[in-house]
Amino acid sequence: MKINHIMLALLLCLVGVVTVQAQAPVSPPDEDPSRTVAVEPFRIIDNIYYIGTTEQGSTYLITGSQGHMLIDSEYEESVPQILKNVEKLGFKPEDIKMIIGTHAHDDHVAGHAAMQEVTGALVLSSAADKVIVETGGKGDDVRPGRSWTPVKVDRVINDGEKITLGDIEMTAWLTPGHTKGCMTFTMIAEEEGKKYNVLLLGGIRPAALPLLGQANYPNMAKDLAMSYGKLKKLPVDVYLGAHGYWYNLGEKIKRMKAGEGYKVFIDPEGYRKAIDGWQQEFTETLAEEATTKK
Repeated sequence: MKINHIMLALLLCLVGVVTVQAQAPVSPPDEDPSRTVAVEPFRIIDNIYYIGTTEQGSTYLITGSQGHMLIDSEYEESVPQILKNVEKLGFKPEDIKMIIGTHAHDDHVAGHAAMQEVTGALVLSSAADKVIVETGGKGDDVRPGRSWTPVKVDRVINDGEKITLGDIEMTAWLTPGHTKGCMTFTMIAEEEGKKYNVLLLGGIRPAALPLLGQANYPNMAKDLAMSYGKLKKLPVDVYLGAHGYWYNLGEKIKRMKAGEGYKVFIDPEGYRKAIDGWQQEFTETLAEEATTKK
């Protein structure tokens, strides 16, 4: 049967219209160096540091006077290198007090248990992704077949909640669709007397295809449509993401080292183009599904 065209129209109204041609960031192939070549840890801006193993494997450290937050732990085998990166920057792993995943896929949360074992930090998750984290992937009925060491979630994060740790304040926004509990984080950074809106995108591509008719995630298309709308309203100066290729990390590192410093990460236009590109892919896929018989 054909997809309900009324439902399609409603979804397109929710997501809005992209008025210019935009290009979504393209995932690098498996053999691309960005997936394998190590990245030296560095300060991005203010108290925000990149401690990921590669450009593809992105992990962030948010430092504070009463302890630090770690965003995404990558794979279990990535944890030793991430911890070395923390120490290279002059910080102590035991000062990490919170471990937070952008979303419950193995390349973002499979290292949580090993990271907690070393640091003793609390593990935070959205309610919708909690079961996946706590079952080590077995609770993921949308993308089954991936498993890792499970870990107990110590605290559930709600939409719009401010996560504080001493002088650190970060806001979590539910942006579901890539997983049911995918989150995007915003915070304020200050550099050279100026304040900047920092956004760390958790993911905005579909959890699986088709967009419509997903038995284990029937609201996926609706969730994505609402997430695009929310992401377009959030203020952005500094654009970061759960994967470096989303914001051209490799090129920005080169420019940073060449003398531009933190200013290379001030990229609201790059953010808008990326969101527009993903939204355009979404609307085109919806339109294609609408003309395909099932």
